[in-house]
Amino acid sequence: MMTVTDQRPLTTSPQPRALAPHDPQVAVRMTASVARSAVEISRDLRPPTSLARLVVPEVMTMLTRRASLSRRLRGEVGRAPEQRIAVTGVRTCIVNEQTVEASAVVREPGRARFLALRWELRHTGWRVTVLELG
Repeated sequence: MMTVTDQRPLTTSPQPRALAPHDPQVAVRMTASVARSAVEISRDLRPPTSLARLVVPEVMTMLTRRASLSRRLRGEVGRAPEQRIAVTGVRTCIVNEQTVEASAVVREPGRARFLALRWELRHTGWRVTVLELG
């Protein structure tokens, strides 16, 4: 004799959970785009203000200085030619609910760079508080 103990409908997959702004996965998902933008800013291919809402002022100052150096080294002849930039090897570590550490490899033709980022949850949302660009 067979009895049925659970008559709930069978679901094939769980529903994806919506990401709240305070969820560390939000910072994890933004890491690749911030890494790409940081390299483009440091090569003076993008204005530094494009990351202003995601980084603290100290990181913005560092990126602006690197863009200025890049411009000076190029001789102010004009914009550098657009090059394909690929972000690979993104790794993240959720330290706690307010802190995420991440790294990424950014590949350009003839060069690869390593980036390390520290995201912290501030009252206005996730911000990059440390960015090391190799």
